[in-house]
Amino acid sequence: MTGDVSRAQESPSAAQAASANFDAEAMPHLNDLYRSAVRILGDPQRAEDVVQEVYLQAWKSFHRFEAGTNCRAWLYKILFHCVHHHRRKWFRFPLLKETEEFLEANLVAPAPIPEQLTDAQILAALDQLPGDFRAAVLLVDVEEFAYKEAADILGIPIGTVMSRLSRGRKLLREQLAAVAQSYGIGQNAKAKSS
Repeated sequence: MTGDVSRAQESPSAAQAASANFDAEAMPHLNDLYRSAVRILGDPQRAEDVVQEVYLQAWKSFHRFEAGTNCRAWLYKILFHCVHHHRRKWFRFPLLKETEEFLEANLVAPAPIPEQLTDAQILAALDQLPGDFRAAVLLVDVEEFAYKEAADILGIPIGTVMSRLSRGRKLLREQLAAVAQSYGIGQNAKAKSS
């Protein structure tokens, strides 16, 4: 509330300056945030709602943003907070979640990924990852955040980011190898090893 009160007491020129700073710092990341929200949620309508909430929260707390720091990482942190908030609101019942230990114990060493896969196939495989792994892969491999930034955005230790990233990449390789084999890619390598 104090941010709203202080913003209401600003002079018109100070409010215009704050608006211009917000537009310059935050608005260039709108498309990246929306794309990531769609990947996380799998629903463009919900992604729009969440991104709108991100920008509302960012605007309300922009007076706390430190100029010169990474605004993109700050916005992504708000995005993941909003996604978790909305998921709790959308799903009022507990969901079963595969534990990382179960997945690690049951994964086999995947085959290398062929180079002839399409972007659509890669995105479909990314959408099949469990949410925790998908978030790590999305932030580090797609959005190119450093491990430390991804850890801060997700609110988890850096080692957990590295672990989830490794497991997510393994699952992606496994899924993409199966897609490639269905197209006859990589069967020659399998036949040679037999």
